[in-house]
Amino acid sequence: MKKSSNLLQQVEQAAEIVERGGVIVYPTDTVYGIGCNPFDAKAVRRVMEIKSRENKPSPVLVSGLNQLNMVADPLDMEVEAALRVWPGPVTIVMRKKPNLPDEVTAGEPTVGVRMPANAIALAIMQRTGLPLLGTSANLSGMQPAVTAQQVDEKIKTRVDMVLDGGKTLYQKASTVVRLSEKGLVVIREGVLSEEEVRRRLFG
Repeated sequence: MKKSSNLLQQVEQAAEIVERGGVIVYPTDTVYGIGCNPFDAKAVRRVMEIKSRENKPSPVLVSGLNQLNMVADPLDMEVEAALRVWPGPVTIVMRKKPNLPDEVTAGEPTVGVRMPANAIALAIMQRTGLPLLGTSANLSGMQPAVTAQQVDEKIKTRVDMVLDGGKTLYQKASTVVRLSEKGLVVIREGVLSEEEVRRRLFG
């Protein structure tokens, strides 16, 4: 596990690790994530093994609409929603791109995508030009970590780097939603309530 006192150097190191197929723990605005290049199926499988996670879909983080279009085929209404709630703690479930590995989505045809309001996570993605696997940095079934110190030692010793960005902004998981012609479905209420998401999306 690599360490560096300089945050910029840490971002550079984290980006290099992701580019070569490694796994990192990193801060977001909600909770700490454990991530890799989501297009690298081997790296995604390694993340699942580290988390001791059964076959469940994992979200993907993006730094902007260009990276959104790398992982998903969003409808116009989904892009419009993203523009209203990103960057921020709302994950939008959309149809996935065919080249996104089934390991990410557990074979589902959809993927949850989010742009975090965290400069460190965004900088890593901008440096690599790649989205990041966005599953939380905790053992399956355990509480998510909101500081690097809270990340379980079993995870810390098995990843290639832990990037300490201090306490996360919201200290709670994102709200997960799906949009359709019938309206908004809240799959998981997290940082934002259903009422707040509706207010931001529909005024």
